[in-house]
Amino acid sequence: MEQFIEYAYSRKGQRLKLESKVEKHIAQNPRLDDAALSRLLARAAGDTLLAVPRQILLVSRDVEGFPALRAAMASFVSNVMLRHPVFADAGVQGALRHLPEAKPAADALAAVVQFNPKEANGKDSLKGAELQALRRNAANLFVTWLANNRGLNTDELAALLFQVAWQPAARELLDDNARLRALTEVEQSAGVGLACLRFRQQAIEAHTSQDQALRETNDLRMRLADTDAQRQQAEEQCDALQAELEALRAQTAAEMAELKRRHSEERTHLHHGQEQLGGRLVRRLDDAVETLEVGLSALRNKTPRVEVMVERAELVVDALRAEIKNLREE
Repeated sequence: MEQFIEYAYSRKGQRLKLESKVEKHIAQNPRLDDAALSRLLARAAGDTLLAVPRQILLVSRDVEGFPALRAAMASFVSNVMLRHPVFADAGVQGALRHLPEAKPAADALAAVVQFNPKEANGKDSLKGAELQALRRNAANLFVTWLANNRGLNTDELAALLFQVAWQPAARELLDDNARLRALTEVEQSAGVGLACLRFRQQAIEAHTSQDQALRETNDLRMRLADTDAQRQQAEEQCDALQAELEALRAQTAAEMAELKRRHSEERTHLHHGQEQLGGRLVRRLDDAVETLEVGLSALRNKTPRVEVMVERAELVVDALRAEIKNLREE
């Protein structure tokens, strides 16, 4: 393991490849003892621009079937990152150590991209080109670390790089000539192509989603219009029914009032008729009683006059029959 990492640093950031035979051999004992780790960290301190750790981390991701070897490589890279000034920010350190106070991935990457080294003896420790190279290498290393330790996929990483690094850099291109220079000085065409393909695919998917959303919106609008028309129709029917109900109520109230009036009149007439009938019957009975009393007086004489009683009785009977006839006719 120590020899392989020494070999990686000897290549000064060039792409690494771990042969299967060598991989199996290292996997037999991937652990670095304290002395080896100390020597390698001293060797890594000379890589001020962080050109090598990302290559080691990328190789570790190709290791299959040897989790201890893969973990040992990732652990060494984490040690290097934690010791480098570009990752010295407390929030970035928290992100690397998975601490609660860690910065979000975007904020941590922004801190790395905006890193400024401390002056040494009143002078900048890194020149402009070297500082740009360090920032670029550190950002790429941090993104690779996120993919390795946080499981971020290429789409998420591309979006993160675009937000934090690529978009701010593009905004600094103030004229067409600067933009043309940037386009024609791209060294890693595959990476640019991958990012563009993913963004293009996302744009297509977004456009498709937008079309679907527009169709659904139009459908909803049509359904809403139909519902609104049905609502208006229902309201009109409700208004018509309400008006009809009010008319029925008014008609019913008028009919009830008329019935009450007629009932009151009929009751008054009946009461008056009953009074008249009662009075007439009383008079008729009074007359009959007087007539019969006269006849009875005639019968009580010492010489009873029966013909008088018969006459009086006949008068009473005729009067009562006439009254019965009147009652039946009424």
